[in-house]
Amino acid sequence: MRPAFALAVTALLPAIHGALLLDLLAAPLTVGNTSIASSASSILPTSSVAGIAAVPRKRAAIPACLKTVELSCLNLAANCIDSVNAGNVNTLWSIKSCVAAATCYGVGDLITSVECQTGFIVTNAAQAALPTSIYNGIVMGCTSCAITQQNYIDFYFGQLTAVNSANFPSSSAVVKAFWSVITTWAATGSTVPYKNFNDWLHFSSFPVTTITTTMPVTTYTQLTWNPNPAPTSGAVSETFVKSTTTVIIAIPTATTSVVIGGTSITLAPGGTPINSPLPPGISIHGATIPTWNPNIIPPTSVPSVTFIAPPSFTTIVAVPPASNSPPKNITGPPGDKNSDGNNWWLLLFPGVIGGLLPADIGIPGGVKPTAAPPPDWTGAWTDPDPTSSSMHNSASASSSASSSSSSCPQPTGAYSLSDDDENSDWEDLGSDPDRRRSDIMTIAARAGRSMSLPVCGITEKNGNLVINPNSVSLTTGTYYTIGTKAAGGTSIVLNPIVVNSRPVGNGPKTVAQEHIFEIGYIRQFFESINDSGRGISCTWILNNVYNQAGWDGQTWALSLLQEIDQRANMVWVDKPMNQAKSNVVNRNKATAADPPQKENMDTISDFTTTISVNEIQDIEYFIRNFAALGTYFSNTAGIFQATALRVQNRLAQITPNTPDVNLPVAFNVWLRALLPTYPLGCTSRANNVFNYYHAKMITVANQHNNGVVPQCFPLFPAGINPQSFTWQNLLPPPPTLPPCNIPGTQGRLQFGFNPDGSPEPSVTALRVLGAGRTDFYGLGTGTDFTGPHFAAESQPGCGNGAVHVGLSDPTTGRLPDVFFSPQCNGQTGKQTVPFLFVLNGQPLSCNPIYTNQAVAPGQPVPIRVVCAGTAAAAATCANSLLSSTYPTGHLLTGPLTFIPS
Repeated sequence: MRPAFALAVTALLPAIHGALLLDLLAAPLTVGNTSIASSASSILPTSSVAGIAAVPRKRAAIPACLKTVELSCLNLAANCIDSVNAGNVNTLWSIKSCVAAATCYGVGDLITSVECQTGFIVTNAAQAALPTSIYNGIVMGCTSCAITQQNYIDFYFGQLTAVNSANFPSSSAVVKAFWSVITTWAATGSTVPYKNFNDWLHFSSFPVTTITTTMPVTTYTQLTWNPNPAPTSGAVSETFVKSTTTVIIAIPTATTSVVIGGTSITLAPGGTPINSPLPPGISIHGATIPTWNPNIIPPTSVPSVTFIAPPSFTTIVAVPPASNSPPKNITGPPGDKNSDGNNWWLLLFPGVIGGLLPADIGIPGGVKPTAAPPPDWTGAWTDPDPTSSSMHNSASASSSASSSSSSCPQPTGAYSLSDDDENSDWEDLGSDPDRRRSDIMTIAARAGRSMSLPVCGITEKNGNLVINPNSVSLTTGTYYTIGTKAAGGTSIVLNPIVVNSRPVGNGPKTVAQEHIFEIGYIRQFFESINDSGRGISCTWILNNVYNQAGWDGQTWALSLLQEIDQRANMVWVDKPMNQAKSNVVNRNKATAADPPQKENMDTISDFTTTISVNEIQDIEYFIRNFAALGTYFSNTAGIFQATALRVQNRLAQITPNTPDVNLPVAFNVWLRALLPTYPLGCTSRANNVFNYYHAKMITVANQHNNGVVPQCFPLFPAGINPQSFTWQNLLPPPPTLPPCNIPGTQGRLQFGFNPDGSPEPSVTALRVLGAGRTDFYGLGTGTDFTGPHFAAESQPGCGNGAVHVGLSDPTTGRLPDVFFSPQCNGQTGKQTVPFLFVLNGQPLSCNPIYTNQAVAPGQPVPIRVVCAGTAAAAATCANSLLSSTYPTGHLLTGPLTFIPS
C-alpha cells in the first residue's frame, strides 16, 4: 500500500529547490555548515566575555551628594545611591535600600541625590513601578494585604541589617514618624495598599515632617495675614501715590523703607508692605490685593506663581511645564503653619496648589473659592467666610421668569458635583487617568490603568488585575467643551479646541483625559459571551485570552488593554461630560424616577443659601453637558471606530485551544447590539434629568418662595433639546471571515485523488490559526500564527507568478504568508469543505504533485503543491515540473479539502 502524505516529517519536501523544509523545525539553525546551537562560543568574540569581567566597580556615594539626615537613614541612602548605575537609574524602586531610603530621606531628595551622583536627569514620576516581589516581601507574602506600621518597621530595620548599617534609629518612634509621613500622604488610614504606596514613590516629593534625634521640632506662633496690595507679577517698579506726591522705586529685593508724603512704609522683598494695612491716603498704582485661602486658585495661564506672606516672604515659582513634570515643593517662612501643622505645599501642573496653604500665604491675582460645606454636610449652611460669594433672594419672580436678575450671583468657577455612585470607578484601579489619585491635582504620566473581569475573578481584590505597565498621558490633544460653568447661559454647543496640555476648565480636577473607547468595554464583551448561553466558561476566557501569551510574548488581555490605553484614544473633556457619558456607557440611571445626578438634585433646598445656589448652577451645567453628549459621540466617532478596529484585529490574532467562539466576529456582533442603545440613551437620560430638575425646582419654590423660581437659573425656563448621533459611525467594518472551521479547529488536509480514485490525505493534524486578519485564517502546526504555517516561495522555471506552497517556520526566515479560506457555503462549525489558499489577497489555483520519490525506504512520499493565480498557469507549471523533476510521479485531481477532527 502506498505510504500516506507525512506532514509531520517530510511533507512538502521539495526535491530540488525551496526553503519550505519541515526538517528545519527540528534542526538547529545553521550558518553554512556550522550549527549555531553547538558553536556559540566560536561566533561570539572572545573579547565580549573578557569585557563582562572588566566592568568597573561602582564607586561609593559621593558625600557632597548626601543631605544631613538621621544616621540610619543616611546609611540607607548611601547604599542606595552607591547601587545606582546607568542600567537601573529608572528602576530605583527595584533596589530595596532605595525604597527604604525614600521613606526617611524623602523621595524628592533621594532623586536629587541620585542626580548628583550619576549626572543623569531623573524624576520620580519616570521610575518604573515598584516590583510586586519587593512589595510582597514588605507585607510578608500576603499579596492582597496593605502595608501595616509593623510591616514597615520590620522592613526598615531589615534593610539596615541587609546593608550592614553601623547605625540604627535611637527608638522605634523615629521609624513610626517616617511611616506617619506616608500614611498622611496616602490618606488610606493606618495602612497603605500597594497602589497608594507605589503612587507615593512616584508622585510625592518631600516628607511633610522632618525627623531629628538631636533636638525637638520648634513650635511657631501662627501669623495673621496682612492684606496689603502687592505689585503685579513681573513688574520692575512700583508707584506710590499720596495726594499730590508720587514716588516710584525699583521693586526691592530686600526689606526696604520708602517715604511718601512724610509717611514711612516698610516693604518686604518683592514690594509688599509689611505688618499693617497701608496708611490712609496712600495707594500703590496698579497693585493687586492678594487673595488668601483656603485654598487660593492661582491666576490661570501664567508661567509662574508668586507667593507672599508677612513680614518679608516672597517667592516666585515657575509652573511645572508638562503633565508629567514633578511637582514643585515650596516651603513657607518660619512661623507659617497650615491646619495640618506643616508649612509646605506643592505647585502642580498646570498651576494648581497641592496640599493646604498656610493661612498667611497670599497669591497676587489669585481667586478665592466660594466657601462650600464639607461633602458630608447636612442641614443648613452658613458661609463662615464673609469674603466669599453670597446669594440674595429676589423679591419678585415667577416660576418661569423673574422681573430682575440684578441680585443674581455669578456662577462660581468650580464644578463640584460628585459622580453617581455606580459610576465612581468603573474599573477597580480607575480606567481613566484622573481616577486613581483624585486628591492629586495633576495628570502625571503614570502606569496602572487596569482591566477587570469580576465575573471571572479578575479584580483588584483578588490581586490579578490586568494592568498596563506603560506610562500613557495626554498632553497635546483636543479639548471638547461647552464652555465654563462661570460663563453661565443655556448653550449646548460643543466646541473642539486643540490644547498643548491639560486645560484649566472649571478649576482643579474638573478636566479629565478621557478614553473614547472605554477600557471597560473589554470586560463587558467577555461578560457577554460568558453569559450568552454558548457555554463560554471563565476557564475558556482565562486560558485562551486573559492568561494566554500572544505574538509579542505578553498576554492577549494586556495587548487588548494597550490597544485602548493610548493617546490616540484620548481627549480632554469637562467632568460633567465625562459623568454624562458614564451613565450612557454603563447603561444606568435610565428612568425618569432615577435620572443621573438624582442624589445631588435631591439636596436642593432653597434659592438663597450658597450651597443650594451652587448646587443648582452645577446641575444646570451638568444638564447642558448631557444635552451635548450626542455631539460628543458624533465628533469622536472616528476615534471610537479606529480603536474598536484595533481591538477587533487583535482578537483576530488569537487562536483558541478549542473553536468555541469566533472572537472578532463575536466582538463586532456585540458592538452592533450595544451601540444602537446609545443615541436614545443620550437623549432620554438628558430629558429625564432636566424634567426631574424642573420638578424639584417647582417643589422648592412652592415650599420656600411662594411658588416663584428666580430667573437667576436660566436653564429652568429655557429647557433643552438633547442632541443625538448616528451610531453606525462608531462601528468598525464587520469581519468577512468564513463561518466554518474557525480558529482553534484541528483537522487534516486532503490534497486530492490519485488516478485509481483513492484519496491522498495528510498524516499530521493541522490547526486553523487566527492570522490577525478579518477576511482569512491561517493554517499551520503551531499553537498560533507565530509558529509554522503555510507560506509561498517562487517556483523556479515556471514564471507566470507560480509558487510552491508549503509549511514554513517564520523563526528561520519569513516567506510570504499564504492564508486559508474554507468554502463554507453558509455552514457553521466543523465542516469537511473544499478550501482555497490565498496569497496577497488573490485566491490560488493549485495542482498537488504526488512525487513518487520517498525520502528514504519505507518513508512517506512527499507531495509538492504548485499554485498560481490562474488554473492554466498552475497546470502548466505542475506539468512542467512533473516531466522534468518527477517523471515517475503524477498529478492529484479534485479540490483541496479540509477535514476537521
